[in-house]
Amino acid sequence: MSLRNGTQYEVEGYSTAEDGISACFDGADLAVFDHRLPDLTGVEAIRRLRLDRRTAHLPIIVVTGEHDATTRMAAIRAGATEFLTKPVNIEEFKLRVRNLLNLHQAQKAARDRGDLLEMLISGADAAIAVADASLPARPLLYVSAALNRASGSEGKTASLRSAFDIPATADPQSQEHVRYRQALEGRNAGQFEFQIPHDNGVASWTEVTLQPVPAPGQDARFIVISYKDVSTVKEMRADLTRVEGRLSDIAKMSRAWFFEIDAQLRLSYVSEGMASAFDIAPESILGSHIDDLGVRLKDEAYKRVPLSAVLAQNQTRALHELLSFKLSDGSLRAVQVSMVPFKDSEGAFAGFRGYAGDVSALAEARDQAQMASRAKSAFLATMSHEMRTPLTAILGMADVLGQSDRLGDDKEQLAQISVAANELNQVLSDVLDVARLEDGPLQLNLVPFDLRAVCDQAVGSFSRKAVERGLALRFAYLGEVEDNRLGDAARLAQILRHLLSNAVKFTETGEIRVEVDISRAERVVITIIDSGIGMSEEQVALAFEPFRQIDESLSRRYGGQGVGLSIARWLARSMQGDLDLASEKGCGTTAILSLPLAIAPAVSTSHKGIDLSGRSILVTDDSATNRRLLQLMLRKLNAQVTLCEDGETALKTLADQNFDLLLLDINMPRMAGTDLIREIRMREASSNHRPVPALAVTANAMPDQVRDYLRAGFNGCLGKPFTSQKLLETIGQIV
Repeated sequence: MSLRNGTQYEVEGYSTAEDGISACFDGADLAVFDHRLPDLTGVEAIRRLRLDRRTAHLPIIVVTGEHDATTRMAAIRAGATEFLTKPVNIEEFKLRVRNLLNLHQAQKAARDRGDLLEMLISGADAAIAVADASLPARPLLYVSAALNRASGSEGKTASLRSAFDIPATADPQSQEHVRYRQALEGRNAGQFEFQIPHDNGVASWTEVTLQPVPAPGQDARFIVISYKDVSTVKEMRADLTRVEGRLSDIAKMSRAWFFEIDAQLRLSYVSEGMASAFDIAPESILGSHIDDLGVRLKDEAYKRVPLSAVLAQNQTRALHELLSFKLSDGSLRAVQVSMVPFKDSEGAFAGFRGYAGDVSALAEARDQAQMASRAKSAFLATMSHEMRTPLTAILGMADVLGQSDRLGDDKEQLAQISVAANELNQVLSDVLDVARLEDGPLQLNLVPFDLRAVCDQAVGSFSRKAVERGLALRFAYLGEVEDNRLGDAARLAQILRHLLSNAVKFTETGEIRVEVDISRAERVVITIIDSGIGMSEEQVALAFEPFRQIDESLSRRYGGQGVGLSIARWLARSMQGDLDLASEKGCGTTAILSLPLAIAPAVSTSHKGIDLSGRSILVTDDSATNRRLLQLMLRKLNAQVTLCEDGETALKTLADQNFDLLLLDINMPRMAGTDLIREIRMREASSNHRPVPALAVTANAMPDQVRDYLRAGFNGCLGKPFTSQKLLETIGQIV
């Protein structure tokens, strides 16, 4: 538009490079090409035009919005006469067009010099020179002012005459200088780097480019020589080399395991320390895909998932994984890997870089610890079963005998047996709980329960001991909020037992006050205050450690194992609450138990009216004493009882007889109770029979264990030891 207005030129415009090229072939005097066209770039269009004799000397201007020197040099090398960067100054543009048209007219008048004049960049600030390739001395036909400045020749009496003189200030004996001369003599293209010192004493790095025209070798008529200051690039390269060298030295000295994975998830770098640790030459695995390296995730859930699949889904975040690496000898190493994704200069994902470490010893120790933990759990389960099984017989038989009217004076002795057995059962529970302390919070059985009933029973069980010691035991509820709460009633009762036991044990005179604050809907606070011996501040700090007695003489005087408070706090914190002590030597102790027990629906008591008269019940237990105990308890409830000593006998009995209820021991030889109930449920399903209600009868009745029993097919669980009342209540929950 600017050329049409107020000028004598005939201007034609085209939207594609192909149309513009065709117009040039038809006899244009000057062409202006935008660098970015739909079909070709300006550089590609110029190359096409320069290869045709009709347009070999046509003035061509390239206009672009790109400011980088690479695009400028590409255009010049292709044969652009001018290179303008947007936004273009219109007046300058018009002047350049006028000059180029005049130059083109001169070229037509002097065809013998046309190839030279085509290469001239009038008014350009590019460091460019043109040499005559046909003469051995390679005389310079044109030298731009910018090149004079860059070569250090500006202002000197001896001007540049030959292409051989251009890097004159560089070391003429250097290998780079020799390569430069050889390229000139052979009329070959090439790039060379020289360190050019200046008059101010500062040396700069310059890249000299040789471009034969129209082609290298014997066909070359001219050699275009261009200068480019690459000092900054060289400095960046040197910095990068220093950093890489520093990291490489650190990796070598520390034997650290560094690695890099490219965007295609191929190994692009591995440190010598890592390669040496796995007895691998780094060059032998570079370029290998990670799935071909024998690497797998240690996590059992992902063991069959390729590592590449995990990385492909996590290209934006850091990863920390434990891997299994197979060595050439077939052995496995556990490797902890931490890696982060990185991007290329365009912002695209380029791969992962990371650090690894051999944790085989730690992994083995962890596995051994897990095995030890499983062994401990198995041991605890066995101990619980082996000790609670005879306790079940003692307490159960005492309970059955206690219901007889023929005992007479022996009732007192029987009551003492029951008390002793219950205390032994509590000690066993304490020991097993202490063994679980290091396993973290306990899994709870959260169900609605009557808070007032639990507290009344706990306090009531210590009333007799308090009276025997001459102590006043005062008990009060604070607040009027609903008593029905959601929580683990058994564990709450256990905490209260430990706290009340200590209060009664360590108080010789005075009183014990128990206050249950139920004024809040989401939390219950129970405070137990005694006037006992108290503790110092240092003793309070040690009171929650297992088996810690505040004074060895107290153990001899008052008894106990020193585990009550540690268990009580562990249970409280497992219930998302806490237990704190406030005490003063000689002035008593205050225990404050705070638990988040939310209000729950009223507790069902439908089991109280259960009638087992005429009900047919199958009892399976490998202990003859426990079979006999259940038989006695159930017959007192008018039930018909069939006894089996193992799972196989029970299955045969079930095949010949129908039952209303099943009581199955869990720990039995050959067939465990869980295997037995699964087989029973499978047979019921295959024959379309209604499932018979079944109770798991076991000493292992932790919440997580009970959940396993329910998943296996049981309807409920009766924990050993038990009483007739507990048996009746549990049966009432499932029938």
